[in-house]
Amino acid sequence: MNLTDEQLKLITEVVSEQAIKTYKEDMEKREITKQDYRLHNIKLLLKNYRALVLHCEELMDELEEFNETSIQELDIETISLESIESIKRSKRKSISMVYFIQGKMEAYRRSCNENELKYYQVLEKRYLSKQKYTISQIAELENIDERTVHRYLKKAIEDLPVIFFGVSAISFAN
Repeated sequence: MNLTDEQLKLITEVVSEQAIKTYKEDMEKREITKQDYRLHNIKLLLKNYRALVLHCEELMDELEEFNETSIQELDIETISLESIESIKRSKRKSISMVYFIQGKMEAYRRSCNENELKYYQVLEKRYLSKQKYTISQIAELENIDERTVHRYLKKAIEDLPVIFFGVSAISFAN
């Protein structure tokens, strides 16, 4: 079967258009997945924030004690200098993450206008405050319905990716 140049050109155009369309659809799916991961990661950080803070309070004491300990006092058979440095780095990462979250939440609070501050306050009670509040307790304290608490939390969490990840969290329309 012999194809004319015109037929080859038409086939090439159709295949190219389909390949471009498939590529664009794939890129859109990847962007949506990336945004979902960002929201998931923020929710995960918020959910575990109190435990991380408690862990870091203990770490601060341990790090001070650890820094004051001389190499001679350690059991060299079981601990190497590399493992000591690794432990220190791990503990510093945990502490850095707490400071990072605190900084981002403060930035979010400052970015809220008077009307939006209610979202931050609900988020703070749910995830950030020392005392842990249930949805019903927050609803009672804020004098709102439990569904409103959920709506405020959803709104606040949707606002956070730009604060946490910057311009890369913004999806621009074509």
